[in-house]
Amino acid sequence: MQSGAPAAIAAGPDEPVAASPLHAAYSRLVWDTTDHALCLLDPEGRVAAWNPGAERLTGYPASEVLGRAFAYDDSPAGSDGALTAAREAGRYETDGWWPRRDGGRFRARTVILAIRDGDAPAGFAQVIREAPPPSEEGGEIRAVALILDLALSTMSQGLCLFDADRRVRLINQRFFAMFAVGDGDALVGTSIEALWALALCGPGAGLRDGAALLAGHAAPLERGEAVVVALPDGRAVALSRRGVPGGAFVVTFEDVTRQREAEQEIARLAHHDALTGLANRAMLWRRLGESAADGTVPAGSALLFLDLDGFKAVNDDLGHRAGDALLRQVAERLRRAVPEPGLAARFGGDEFAVLLPGRAGELAVSLAEGLLIALARPYGIEGQRPRTVTASIGIAFAPGGTTPDAMLREADCALYAAKGAGKAAWRPFTPALETERSEERRLEHDLRRAVEAGELHVAYQPLVDLSHGAVNAREALLRWTHPERGAVAPRRFIPLAEKSDLIRALGLWVLERACRDAAAWPDAARVCVNVSVRQLGDGSLPRAVGEALARSGLNPWRLELEITETVLSHGGTGIVDDLQLLHAMGVRISLDDFGIGFSSLARVRAFPFDRIKIDGSFVRDAVERPDCRAIVGLVAELGRRLGIETVAEGVETPAQLAVVREEGFTEAQGFLFGRAVANPVPAARAGT
Repeated sequence: MQSGAPAAIAAGPDEPVAASPLHAAYSRLVWDTTDHALCLLDPEGRVAAWNPGAERLTGYPASEVLGRAFAYDDSPAGSDGALTAAREAGRYETDGWWPRRDGGRFRARTVILAIRDGDAPAGFAQVIREAPPPSEEGGEIRAVALILDLALSTMSQGLCLFDADRRVRLINQRFFAMFAVGDGDALVGTSIEALWALALCGPGAGLRDGAALLAGHAAPLERGEAVVVALPDGRAVALSRRGVPGGAFVVTFEDVTRQREAEQEIARLAHHDALTGLANRAMLWRRLGESAADGTVPAGSALLFLDLDGFKAVNDDLGHRAGDALLRQVAERLRRAVPEPGLAARFGGDEFAVLLPGRAGELAVSLAEGLLIALARPYGIEGQRPRTVTASIGIAFAPGGTTPDAMLREADCALYAAKGAGKAAWRPFTPALETERSEERRLEHDLRRAVEAGELHVAYQPLVDLSHGAVNAREALLRWTHPERGAVAPRRFIPLAEKSDLIRALGLWVLERACRDAAAWPDAARVCVNVSVRQLGDGSLPRAVGEALARSGLNPWRLELEITETVLSHGGTGIVDDLQLLHAMGVRISLDDFGIGFSSLARVRAFPFDRIKIDGSFVRDAVERPDCRAIVGLVAELGRRLGIETVAEGVETPAQLAVVREEGFTEAQGFLFGRAVANPVPAARAGT
């Protein structure tokens, strides 16, 4: 056995490796198989998985072979040559010598299947079965002794001995167990063509049928290659031929149905998603490549990328089993909706794709609109109330000359635009979207270095008590001054941070700075800090808040954390636990931008809120529009009934201030009282 770098792969019946599709297929289908040795190899030929049958046959436990390359055949080059042949042809069968752990060797027939991920090799699947030793050249006595030994011993293969005239001279009992062909005495002297017809062609077959079938097998059998025959009853039988001195020869017949089914299932799972049964990313890429015979996708083709909105909330609330059940229902709706010759695929997680090749691409827009409706219907999950998720869809069209790579990139860009447009939306790709996406990537890159470069600072906007006009609190607002772009609007960079992991780092930086600044204010005003849903749910935010308060010396009741209604829609138990823990520490919790999200009053009641802040869009229109004023009044009444304070955002005019006062709001915030500044003036009085 050749030593190799240990692979970071564990294989065992209790140790599945979810990260690799090879291991997932292996674990599900063939792990418990003991009558055949099966193993998986990575693209470099190192053992990635090793079943009990392989342990039994070679004597090597899995712990000793994982991550190493097994050399077999008569030279070290034999392994490399077999894998190269399998990589080029997709399937390769070979005879070779395998080592045993006790120092001996055994001869085996090995079937090697190459598995690909798109154009890239993903590894190999090997099925190994011990072969009877080939007859040695020598005298007729030795040959006859070998034949009798093979025929009379208990064998898993059927065996027929043919003389130099190609007529049956001996058949073992296993052959009769495999095929309903009469008894041995009646078959002695039968021609090989007749035996082929009786055993392999099915009822009613004649000599001509047997001869035609044999003609296709003769050449590979003469070369010593195994031939696999599909029988009419669905079984698969492997035939092998060995010559005997004097012109006679032996043919063995082995039932390889289970092995063949396992090979086919491994190959199927290499191109299909195990959870939903849809094609996977590799299969979609393969279909794209097959359609691009000249390197470009046929004009008119369309590719749809889909991403589920709200799926994470189902997973967080109900667990992964419920999430998997929902994904299977999504897949079934896709199957019913996608027309021929379209292909539906799952890319992983809650991401799906649909390929409409050629003229079928004309259906892309109507399909997208239909999918928005079909996928938004409630999903029934056992033991739970029906759940609703929606989909964002991006569409890329192939106008001619489009490569598969470009089409994937354009569909992803269109999906990004659809998600930015809100829930349940589709967008087609345009060059302008790609330009916008490139600009966002550059902006995100600059934002990642902005903290260390000292380009970020915190400004504070006052919240005024409407009963006496004093500044009760100041909201900490992140500001960015780019060295080349100048001041970058928060509406541009905050969404970018929200879509990436940046929001966690930025949120903690603002929290630390706000606590330190507020501790130095001469008044006792609260400091309000915005919190993203990405910061909640794993217990890290309560720890970070506790550390920031301890370092700054700020009293917990002076810190107020503002969350938006999006947190309510993601409200798993982890998020509720984090907020309850923060509230128990004495930190105040505020619901920001109330009225523009999709939360229900039942969810509002489940969270420990101290304040509700109505979105400024309602306040701005409340003077002129009775419907907006009615909403303002309802929110104020809701606060009174729940016993929590209410804050009106976006107050810019005395008329708007009069409305929110009359409706009973307790605090207000807006340009009327002051803009956000880096060094706030404490105890400012509001003009009335």
